[in-house]
Amino acid sequence: MHPRIVVPGATLALMRRTTMRKAFLAPWHPMVAQTWLYVLAEAQQLTDVAVHLTNLVVTHHHTTITLERPNLGDFLKHSHREMNCALNTLMAAERYDAPREVFDDRSAHAMRLMDAAAQMTELVYDRNNCVAAGLVQRPELMPGSVVDFDLWKRGVIVVKKPPFYFGELRPEELELRVTPPPLLMQAFCGDLDRLIYHMNRLTEDTGQALRECC
Repeated sequence: MHPRIVVPGATLALMRRTTMRKAFLAPWHPMVAQTWLYVLAEAQQLTDVAVHLTNLVVTHHHTTITLERPNLGDFLKHSHREMNCALNTLMAAERYDAPREVFDDRSAHAMRLMDAAAQMTELVYDRNNCVAAGLVQRPELMPGSVVDFDLWKRGVIVVKKPPFYFGELRPEELELRVTPPPLLMQAFCGDLDRLIYHMNRLTEDTGQALRECC
């Protein structure tokens, strides 16, 4: 396997699937999405990675980030390891058979988005992935979906610690910072309102096209 080329300042589209494509990341429990956001916030705190969007789509996640330092491996290792351990704990508590490995043994897919157009296309695709999969009519209807483009204006999600696995020493709540990719902001001359408007409009138009195809 060729090593990844990890470049500070690169914006990356990440994706990783669950073991045997089982529905471990589905909203089978209200804590699944909250656990993922807490884990992401913790990984962000440790690595300074900028998070732009994240979606759980039943058997995989889509997450778009920008690196401040060449530490993609640290971000992936922490977020996937902690999500794996936490979900195994939750499933055991709910009397399900815990899989031991939530994510399959392949490395996370990481695709560098070289320019603003590529970033816009990927983000709109990721936002509509649950629509393309036939799970919901609109992305905001996906249970557990809390990260959208409007959040870029607020900039922060305050995530409460799930009441299992994480122990007493970890913070009761963490802030997950959610920001637009730098190249997209440059393309819109720093006009965040106009950027969000266009991203939402593209998302709606793409979603409508997907609905008409089904």
